[in-house]
Amino acid sequence: MSDTTDLNAAIARHWSRGDPLGWIEARLAAAGIAHPDYRDVARYDQIHAGGLAAVRELAALVGVHTGERVLDLGGGLGGAARWLAGELGCEVLCLDLTPQLVVAGAALTARVGLQARIRHLVGDATATPLPAASVDGVWVQHLAQHIPAAGQLWREAARVLKPGGWLGFHEWVLGPAGAPYYPAPWAPADGSLSYLDTRDALEHALQVAGFTQLAIVDVSAAMAAAYARQLAALRAQPVADNPVLPGPESLLALANAQASLVERRAACLMGCARFV
Repeated sequence: MSDTTDLNAAIARHWSRGDPLGWIEARLAAAGIAHPDYRDVARYDQIHAGGLAAVRELAALVGVHTGERVLDLGGGLGGAARWLAGELGCEVLCLDLTPQLVVAGAALTARVGLQARIRHLVGDATATPLPAASVDGVWVQHLAQHIPAAGQLWREAARVLKPGGWLGFHEWVLGPAGAPYYPAPWAPADGSLSYLDTRDALEHALQVAGFTQLAIVDVSAAMAAAYARQLAALRAQPVADNPVLPGPESLLALANAQASLVERRAACLMGCARFV
């Protein structure tokens, strides 16, 4: 197998260690929610820093319009896709490398009645099956950190965008104060599967891919505060757990992510750009 095939398989294994559908269904049942809508599921399906608030913030930064066709690359369980479809009426293709997340995401989308607006697909974000110039926007949260040559991701995003289309991203980058702590939510204790780059490298890769009107906001402080709240809630539970991370690992991985932000070993950025 190629190095890329091996890496993709390892990434899929990393994100296949839990039972996200069962985890979320159990919490809906415990809350007495027999017929959930996307807002009910959004309490549990956001597996990125900042949760649903981060999705709202990124959508506002981009200026997503009602009814746009959006490609969510590395969309995982489809939390952002369901919000974009349910809140803004977008048509979303949610593509992810991990079959388990795609299957669970499709089940959750059907559960909340949004299957007419969202399609879930297993695929590689650097080589999608979409035709060129076929979507209004590309949405990316916490994906580039898994890609050794992230320029491939941004070139593919540019390829599928219609002229004037938007890119919205919420990504981790290296900070100035040393290596991030591991395990992190996206990588095991040895730091494998993590390919963080600098902010300068991210900006350069976006420009090389053809993006203009680049605007970036450092949201590290807000994400660190969100992790602090999440950790406090987890520690108050009899057993700390998470829809995608094994229970014993979840506290340490989330605490490490928060510490990396606070100590400036990593930063979390939100941004938007246009492809002309």
